[in-house]
Amino acid sequence: MNQAAAKPVPDAAGNGRPLLAIRGLKTHFPIYRGLFSRVVGHVRAVDGIDLDIHRGQTLGLVGESGCGKTTAGRSILRLVRPTAGSVLFDGTDILTLGGRKLRTIRRYLQMIFQDPVGSLNPRMSVASIVGEPLEIHRLARGRRLRERVGELLARVGLDPEDMNRYPHEFSGGQRQRIGIARAIALNPRLIVCDEPVSALDVSIQSQILNLLADLRDEFHLSYLFIAHNLSVVRHFCNEVCVMYLGKIVEIAPVDQLYESPRHPYTQALLASAPQADPSARSDRVVLSGEVPSPADPPSGCAFHPRCPFATEHCRLATPHLTTKQGLSPDHMVACHHADEVLSWSDIPRRKPQV
Repeated sequence: MNQAAAKPVPDAAGNGRPLLAIRGLKTHFPIYRGLFSRVVGHVRAVDGIDLDIHRGQTLGLVGESGCGKTTAGRSILRLVRPTAGSVLFDGTDILTLGGRKLRTIRRYLQMIFQDPVGSLNPRMSVASIVGEPLEIHRLARGRRLRERVGELLARVGLDPEDMNRYPHEFSGGQRQRIGIARAIALNPRLIVCDEPVSALDVSIQSQILNLLADLRDEFHLSYLFIAHNLSVVRHFCNEVCVMYLGKIVEIAPVDQLYESPRHPYTQALLASAPQADPSARSDRVVLSGEVPSPADPPSGCAFHPRCPFATEHCRLATPHLTTKQGLSPDHMVACHHADEVLSWSDIPRRKPQV
């Protein structure tokens, strides 16, 4: 990758309002049991998150599998119906819209899916896949539609002459380019990228990331970039948000998060990232246990069963996302002991107290 993270574009109105403002977003899925499908509980996939994404900004969303990253992205776009909260897109709450108003605003919110195979209809040609959004929103038809599809394919590095072919005739990287062409067809303002390179070969990943960076700069796009690869996030994003069990545990500008992580879970994620020279890695504690079930999350801090810094207070009280001593105002941590957790090397000297 040779692309650096872009700088946020100031609001056109000059009021500094974020393009996307998420407040208290929750997405709980009911658990049914018995002959009459009685609701006996809920899976708290997303359990109250607050996020801001500014124009031209790329916000990285990271965490272990099952922490709620993908559900959060789908909830923002109303592909999944949220349980509570608000999603303000340019001042309009998407969750209150329906019918024609929702369809209109969806033109400016698009998604690039993780699976470049499953996200494309195998029975539709590339021309139909990329042109479908234009037809639905009545932006082009007939000859102009085919011309526009050809322009989009060329912009993402594909041959416009291949628009009559079907998805199975392309490689994985080419299929993802088709998905990107579909996502930018309506000139959106925000694109949710759900691990867009995790299913691709390493040699292809950098090409797709460079393409996304070029499109961001050319069209002043904003991205919510969901990923597992922490090195990708560091080079591609302006800000990073760390999720654990449906909640945000730390959020900070990318350089601050990687240089001064303050939540034990964030430090564990960074410690687990592969290094070219494993012998250069200092001794670190590997987290024990598995991620708890979102259907039955622990009391207090959800991370306390796996945290070497946990105390009785962690078990009883839920930490809130706030700034801490020595941190910048835009570096927020949800940890009772964030002021004490200064380096990962301190952790072996302490034992869990719960």
